[in-house]
Amino acid sequence: MKKYTVSFPSDNLTVDVSENTTLQQIIIEHGLDLEFPCGGMGVCKRCKVNLKSPAEDEFRVQLACQTKVREDLLVEIPKKQKSDKILLEGIERKVKHSPLIKKVYLDLDPPTLEDNRDDFTRLISGNENIKTSLQTLQLLPSLLRENHFQVTAMLMGDEIIDVEPADTTAKVLGVALDIGTTTIAGYLLDLNTGEEIARFSDLNPQTKYGADLISRIVYASQNPLGLERLNRELIDLINRLITRATSAHGYSAEDVVAITAAGNTAMNHLLLKIPPRNLAGSPYVPVVKQAVAIDAIELGIEIHPAGKLFSFPNVAGYVGGDTVAAVLASEVYKAKELDLLIDIGTNGEIVLGNKKKMISCSVAAGPAFEGVQIECGMRGANGAIDHVFINEHEEFAYTVIGDTEPEGIAGSGIVDILAVLLDVGVIDKNGRILKAERIEHPIGKKMAGQIKDVKGKAAFVIYEHPESGPKVYLTQKDVREFQLAKSAIASGIEILMQEYPVKIEEIDRLYLAGAFGSYLNHENACRVGMFPRALLDRATSIGNAAGTGAKLILLSEKEYENSKRISNKMTYIELSSHPDFNGTFLGNIGFVT
Repeated sequence: MKKYTVSFPSDNLTVDVSENTTLQQIIIEHGLDLEFPCGGMGVCKRCKVNLKSPAEDEFRVQLACQTKVREDLLVEIPKKQKSDKILLEGIERKVKHSPLIKKVYLDLDPPTLEDNRDDFTRLISGNENIKTSLQTLQLLPSLLRENHFQVTAMLMGDEIIDVEPADTTAKVLGVALDIGTTTIAGYLLDLNTGEEIARFSDLNPQTKYGADLISRIVYASQNPLGLERLNRELIDLINRLITRATSAHGYSAEDVVAITAAGNTAMNHLLLKIPPRNLAGSPYVPVVKQAVAIDAIELGIEIHPAGKLFSFPNVAGYVGGDTVAAVLASEVYKAKELDLLIDIGTNGEIVLGNKKKMISCSVAAGPAFEGVQIECGMRGANGAIDHVFINEHEEFAYTVIGDTEPEGIAGSGIVDILAVLLDVGVIDKNGRILKAERIEHPIGKKMAGQIKDVKGKAAFVIYEHPESGPKVYLTQKDVREFQLAKSAIASGIEILMQEYPVKIEEIDRLYLAGAFGSYLNHENACRVGMFPRALLDRATSIGNAAGTGAKLILLSEKEYENSKRISNKMTYIELSSHPDFNGTFLGNIGFVT
């Protein structure tokens, strides 16, 4: 088989590869910075690179996922500034301080002829419920005597997991993680006081293997090194983030003794390096539903050598620990009244219930709301149009994150645009972008000039570059993609209400969790039919509730046990097999005008 040389000058990489190797394969294998949101299907067109043969003068633009190497190539990956707005704020509440791992300093009396108790009994002061490992027992005699019987015991519940020389109780840290499909949010906490020391975040590096979970599950299952690579991407980022956060505040990563991680079921599997293949097909069975506590060192997480990682329990294949964490944070599980919780991320999870009963479902809605299936869609970063409105002069107006030239549309902006276009009659109840002559609303008529043919498609142009023409726009296909996504959310709500059963007026509160729920204009969300207008005055955005839940269990053994009870109590409704879902879904696709 022929071999060709492919060079990435900006990344200082030159490799020899076999003929017909795709650029995507090379980029992923060597860890270069380029994402493949559609998993390499050539649909999203987000993996554009500049390339040419050494003999050519001009670079040409190609999709890396669709380009097979059939000659020597020079490849330039466009560099993107990381400026995504990652939500770290969430609802906060106080808990009784009892961290999952704690340190206790012990100044023990040395043995004598009169007091010749065994070393372990002396260490535990007669508390027969406390246990430890064989390794700790093997090290204990020399550790006690070399340190004049002044040691620090590190405890997880009723187990001593480590014994350290002298008093090391001054620095006992924990990290709470919200491991999302798209972003990672983290919190560094002082486990002695419960105070938050720092917050940190980054994009999930697994997005280069696909923006959606199915793409990653397929990659992990079909590629011999797939699971290893996906796990390694995550672990390496966690190590970098913890090192950066601790060093910035005068600590070291070894001061971290506990990590809690909230993620959906698939992300939980990828974090723990558990094969996720059975999540991709019916009946969508996870390997483990229960909460897992393991030695962090087993995963290559570089914290205290005896440090532990605690995962949340899952509910089902597509309702995971992040949903349990959000329910814990919002206290839906304790409510007397009926609460509805919606977390719209890359996937959408919905929970309906109270202290008596909770049911849940998952809907495939998030990618459209996060811009993956929208031609000019993008995450909430600099250059993203995040809000759209009609201003006081009755003109179409918008705001851009970072106050820069528009580059695309964030999910919240898509909701606003559609609400505005519906209000002024540019879009009809079926979601059709109308021709200029059919628009009757006076403001809509003023906006008719923004309806154009862009690349052979009907589109509403939001921003037009003075020289290159339409740059940010919404196509007819984009409207259809949004309709499918919003119908999934609305239909999930209806099916849960039917299964409970409950009427809309019986729902006391609507909690909107996650970044999309926080930046969303509630009025416009009702206007486009994401959730019933009857719930508008009961809607509250609660921010990164999964991150809050991760902090709660880190600081409280009781809250950790509560998370397990939530998982066991919650019933999961599989919408794909529900007899009424398809009809409900079709009924919710249109808009109410």
